[in-house]
Amino acid sequence: MINKEEEPTAFKYFQEFNLFLFSRDKAKKPCFILHKATTATEDLYSQFYGKFTQHDASIFYAVAREFVEKTSGLLSSENFKYFLLENPAVLKKEKDLLFEKMIPNVPIRPQNRWSAIVNDICKLLCESPYIYQDETEKVTYFVEIPMLNLEAFNQKAKEKGVDIELTYKSFEGILDLVEDVKVQDYMKEYLVEKKPIKFHAYYIMICCEPLAIDYMLQSLHYSVFKKHGEHWTFYRAFKGEFPDHQELKRAKGIIIPGSGHSAYATHVPWYKELFECIRNIHLVYTHINLLGICFGAQACAQALGGRVESMNRTYIRGGELLTSKPSLYYLDYVKEAYLNPEKPLVIAESHGDHIVQLPDGAVLRASSKNTNVEIYTIGKNLLAFQGHPDYNEAWTAGAFYRKSGVKVEPEGYDDYAKEYISRQFPEPVTHEEILNICYNFLKK
Repeated sequence: MINKEEEPTAFKYFQEFNLFLFSRDKAKKPCFILHKATTATEDLYSQFYGKFTQHDASIFYAVAREFVEKTSGLLSSENFKYFLLENPAVLKKEKDLLFEKMIPNVPIRPQNRWSAIVNDICKLLCESPYIYQDETEKVTYFVEIPMLNLEAFNQKAKEKGVDIELTYKSFEGILDLVEDVKVQDYMKEYLVEKKPIKFHAYYIMICCEPLAIDYMLQSLHYSVFKKHGEHWTFYRAFKGEFPDHQELKRAKGIIIPGSGHSAYATHVPWYKELFECIRNIHLVYTHINLLGICFGAQACAQALGGRVESMNRTYIRGGELLTSKPSLYYLDYVKEAYLNPEKPLVIAESHGDHIVQLPDGAVLRASSKNTNVEIYTIGKNLLAFQGHPDYNEAWTAGAFYRKSGVKVEPEGYDDYAKEYISRQFPEPVTHEEILNICYNFLKK
């Protein structure tokens, strides 16, 4: 049995992943989907797996890249209805099937083109409660899907020219792929014996960006912050969605991420509720760890009596070298990150506004050459960054590519991104270190 207190839930900057999709048979036993390339030997089946690379915006994006390249999107939840083992839907037109033909030797980059297929696998990852991490930098995800007719799927894959073959294996049949006894114990306890997951912590994201479509934003944050036994809820403030009293009462942490809006704007109807929510968290629900990122930092400052203004200059985009105050390193959640104060922090930036006056009681923790207020805190339960702890170089290059209107051939994108990063990021972003600070803050 796995003891909850012994589950590995420490901060991890994952470098490898395993992905097991599984269905349940009529006896409710898990059956795991394994894949085999048609060029492989007859008995060589495996789970989906891969590594985080310099081209990935997060580990979820790495999973999406590998999964979509292997399946061309055929194994997506939008297509499940056509491959159900019982009562499948009739595919009337081929164009109704979610599918993306891969270009040979050209990997996909989800951050520069967020497709419905990428969104689909990220949705499954975000919504699955089954996450296992060990003492290494490897994470294993388990995603439950309906029982499929894999013979029908394999036939359709063959018709589409997708070099993949799927099969189901029992728990006992995949143990040779899962050498770690702790992972086997996790699978047996939660997937085979179906032990209910008891949530020991509740977290909330309050999204303020209407263009943060689908699961793009969650995939950056959940891939780092969400662990086994945690319940995460995503609210869209721009649609008037906010947590109620009961949700705030039980919440341990809240993230307000970035947005293209200006915190000082007077014409945004949902700002009143947003600012009231921030003030309530600060004054009433003082147990909540509130993390503000970019717009989120500005909104917290504006709501609590500070002032945000336009920078009246070129939009700041790229890496920013921070000048940290010594007091930053005295904070307990920063100490727990074991940072070297002699190594400057570098954060990804994307903003045209800045905070010109902090609220009463706020403490400035870091500045930069372009922005005086880069990091600030209020009391023990509000931490705010003008920059983006959630962005790395790969994400920033992809985001700029989407917005700029620049078009390059798919095989030329990596060269484009490399040139953009070398121009905008003279120093590598200390992504892992800053995420570690945020993680420790949210979990304290």
